[in-house]
Amino acid sequence: MLNVIFFFSLFPVAGILSAKRSLAFLFVLYQFIYFVNPQTKWWRNLVPDLSYSFYIVLILLIITILKWPRLENKIWKSPPLIYLTGIGLLYLAASPYAVFPLIHNIAVDAIITAVIIVLLVYKLCDTPDFLSIIMKGYVFSATYMGYYITQFGRTSGGRYSGGGMVDAPDENAIAAAIAPALILCGYYIWREAKSFKIIYLLCAGLLANGLVQIGSRGSFLGVAVGAMLFFVFLYFSKAQVKSQKAKVAGMVLVALSAIPFVTDSLFWERFFSINEQKIEQTEKESGATRIYFWKAAVAMSFDYPFGTGASGFIYHSPNYIDENVNTGKSRNRAVHSTWFEVLSEIGYPGFLCVLALIVKSFSCLKVAARECHKRNDVDGVQLMVALGCAFVSFLVAITFLNRIRAEILYWLVLFIACAYNLYVIKPSLKENLNREGKQKGALK
Repeated sequence: MLNVIFFFSLFPVAGILSAKRSLAFLFVLYQFIYFVNPQTKWWRNLVPDLSYSFYIVLILLIITILKWPRLENKIWKSPPLIYLTGIGLLYLAASPYAVFPLIHNIAVDAIITAVIIVLLVYKLCDTPDFLSIIMKGYVFSATYMGYYITQFGRTSGGRYSGGGMVDAPDENAIAAAIAPALILCGYYIWREAKSFKIIYLLCAGLLANGLVQIGSRGSFLGVAVGAMLFFVFLYFSKAQVKSQKAKVAGMVLVALSAIPFVTDSLFWERFFSINEQKIEQTEKESGATRIYFWKAAVAMSFDYPFGTGASGFIYHSPNYIDENVNTGKSRNRAVHSTWFEVLSEIGYPGFLCVLALIVKSFSCLKVAARECHKRNDVDGVQLMVALGCAFVSFLVAITFLNRIRAEILYWLVLFIACAYNLYVIKPSLKENLNREGKQKGALK
């Protein structure tokens, strides 16, 4: 019953905060609905079956159209958004030759919708406070998922399953969605006031427990890599606050000492149980067979350089997976990697577009961090580091999953694009305006 009360309380709270403080809370509401996703929870019968997200997007669209003449953010000035839009257009272009037209149309609808949401929120994001709200909205909404997993626990299979998001019903996809939030929790534990650190410590505990209950090796590896990079950057960063290195060392010790309390024997058994059997002996696809699927996707790309649409690899996989590989009851298998998913669905143009998106995203963060350092904005530098490390954690996790249509991917790109706009583009425009004003004054 508490879950139902919580769900219905989101709407009036978000409405009031949107009207009185910031429109960012409309997107926060969207984020919570994404993770809560009542239609997959055990209490779904107590909630009307409505498309809540659709109405929020519609409201955002109407507000953006009404405010458009006064909105300064230029989408074309943000490289990550250009390539993100390019991915959507490439999926749209693949529609005529997709092997599964219905499945491909659903995928196109999901990607185009996600791109539209990102562009709308980007146009509205005009202050660092707006960006902070939507980032914290992601952390807290992901924490709800961690809480739900903790509440529900493992199933008879030894790991949590079910009750995921619309685009992430699989437990591994759920883990990938909450992994970057754990990195951002570390950032907020680092920079927030002492009274708020406890809140983010609690969030981190729930998120970590959620990952343990799911037992996703890829997501755990993503968190480990992201956290390591975060602490290394903080320790060696030129932008330092008082006693920063000592504080970083303290956080590392706390994080390491917490691992034995958060994890358990079942988690470690699964983590170290990478299938060592021969492929011929496997009864179903596993972590050990994925490399064979990836090789098959590369071979397939030579015959279909522009891809074959959504789930195209599943259709063609029997023709490319070696016959000696036992894939279980069916040879029509998913490729289990976002990189090869893109290659098989929208071909080499899509693969290059995704690579460009990632490279430009990190490039924008690097430029933003450099500009913040010039202005002695230590908090700004650390924000860019946190966003980069969260992005890395997600990229590591989706290396083993098909997640090109994951909303979290688009949210992380949104955060990066907004940060680049707020810390690089806008200050540059102000400097140019001030310079022009001084020049005009001198001429007079």
